[in-house]
Amino acid sequence: MNWKFKIRKPQQGTTLTWELYFPPGTSTWVGDKVKENLDQIPLPNQPEANVRTFSEKIKIENTNAHQITYLLFNGYFIRDLRLVIARTNDWDKSAEKREEEWDRILTEAVSIAKPLFSNPDTKFYEIKENLHISFFEDEITVSLSVLGEPGYKRGIKATFPTSAPVPEDLAHILIEECFQIFSIPREKVNSVYIPFAGTMTFATEWKLGEEKIPFLSLPREFIWKKLTLFPEKSYEHFLKKRNTLLPNNTHVTPMVIQDTDPALTPYWTQEFSNWRKWIHVESIDHTISDFLKTFPVFSEGNENTTHYFIPLNPPYGYRKNEMTGPEEKLYAKIGNRLNVLSKDLQKKFSIIGFILCPNEDKWSDCMKELKNFSKKTIHVTHGGIDLRVLFFHLEGKSERSSN
Repeated sequence: MNWKFKIRKPQQGTTLTWELYFPPGTSTWVGDKVKENLDQIPLPNQPEANVRTFSEKIKIENTNAHQITYLLFNGYFIRDLRLVIARTNDWDKSAEKREEEWDRILTEAVSIAKPLFSNPDTKFYEIKENLHISFFEDEITVSLSVLGEPGYKRGIKATFPTSAPVPEDLAHILIEECFQIFSIPREKVNSVYIPFAGTMTFATEWKLGEEKIPFLSLPREFIWKKLTLFPEKSYEHFLKKRNTLLPNNTHVTPMVIQDTDPALTPYWTQEFSNWRKWIHVESIDHTISDFLKTFPVFSEGNENTTHYFIPLNPPYGYRKNEMTGPEEKLYAKIGNRLNVLSKDLQKKFSIIGFILCPNEDKWSDCMKELKNFSKKTIHVTHGGIDLRVLFFHLEGKSERSSN
């Protein structure tokens, strides 16, 4: 095999090239977050990383293992991160040979990747299944995933195969971006209220962000920790640094309205205790329509907590299909309910949140009801659906008077 480039056994300080993948539609936010993390690494004399953002991936060049460890330390927004280990132009480019050629290249690349693993007895298949191919024009790039399983698999809760929960990485990005758009610190939140809760993604991602639990300390295996490149001492340094900077804020326990889909009952029964070992969330077992009828019981909080955060992801069936019957025009009803809540709350508090809309009509239904709210819309892709994420914010009296 004629390799145009192949990685040797690098040291932890060696600058290398990486490819980072993220949820579709979030490239701008993720690109800025990558640059922010690499600029803030708490180690002296680090090389200046070259970060280039594309629609489907981010190329990170001139970056060493210490910087990558810090990026992964805070990497809830990362779907995959890969180390570039080889490039070649030596392959049969005919369409009928493509899959066969790619398999051949990956097989030969295992010998390049194997010296990067700390355990010399690492199995061939374990290495190969974490190798990937991308190509531009006639050049193939081979890379090694340092996460192993996708980043949205936190290891806290099991996959729910018969539904379409929002992936954890996308949920985390939407939560963080919401507060960034309206320039509101998360510490200002008094209550988190989550209607339509199915597999509890928004609740767990809120708490992970609030507790600032390092991504690399989640209860799952990371290929990164199995590589000779992994800088254990730097990782321990980041942990110590984090512990000294943790804020002493009163934590907010999300209030949840549980999705009443019967298929979710076994999931909740089996998984609730598992991920609650990590994240404590109080649940309220109501029907879906309760959000449209009842007023949530919010705590009074204190003068420093003035916002109610409401992330909304109506059940998948309502998103995907036009429904008839009592839930017709669900998105208009949700917008109307937010207006009612805002009028009840705005004497003292403000509302901030977002809603996932599956098409322009439902997005428009909700938009029309939120006339007095500040709004911003972004497009993301999930489950083959182009979702419009409508972020909204309405200032309360106390917020306006403090400006």
